[in-house]
Amino acid sequence: MKEKAFKHRVNALVVFFMAFVTTVFVIGWASGYFWGHRSMWSVLFLLAAVGVAIPYFKFLEKTFYKHIRASRKEEKGADGESDFVKHLKDLPDTYTVVCDLDFADSYGNIDHLVIGPTGVFAIDVKDWKGSVASDGKGELMLNGRPTDKPQVRYFTRRTMELKDRIKALTKLDPYVQSVFAFLHTHVEAKWGTTGAVHCISADQIVDYVTKARAKNPLPPADIPRLVAAANALKELVQKPASSPSNS
Repeated sequence: MKEKAFKHRVNALVVFFMAFVTTVFVIGWASGYFWGHRSMWSVLFLLAAVGVAIPYFKFLEKTFYKHIRASRKEEKGADGESDFVKHLKDLPDTYTVVCDLDFADSYGNIDHLVIGPTGVFAIDVKDWKGSVASDGKGELMLNGRPTDKPQVRYFTRRTMELKDRIKALTKLDPYVQSVFAFLHTHVEAKWGTTGAVHCISADQIVDYVTKARAKNPLPPADIPRLVAAANALKELVQKPASSPSNS
């Protein structure tokens, strides 16, 4: 849908610019007609329009294909997360999953938040290809090379932000375990070598969660309060901001 909408926008810009070029040519022709040297003015204005048009269309082409690549990458990521959800469905009924917690003023989203007896888990799904390992400094390497951004640091920051928001709503202070779940990646990064984030294969998620990897299992009475807070945060983001009253 985003790709289709962007194509329509680009087409509209192309039509607008063609109208601009035509207008410039007509102005040039009219100038030449009323002031003489009709051909000269027409040619000069046409050359000026073409001079503007060439870099403009190159810019449109570059912007268009950049957007298309980003859109396809986003769709691919969404497909990967759908595959991951299939694994989450195998969790016992005592666990609740809240998907796609995103905040407008945050550093990014939490793909999946799992809350249950063994703790709270913030999960970021990675659809990378190849092998992932630690760089020895707490960050990740993909296929022997550093990633394009500090993945561990950024996700730890998002997890801490989520924890602060939950704490503000519940007055509880649960430990939130950060997890990278890799769909199609050979995971070589050992726990403890990537800061506070654990790296696992996606198909390990049920065993990882249910076999108590969190530092602080949750008291039964806290679980519904944490679930309610997570759902409230998600609904808060989904609801459009209400318009201020004129009274």
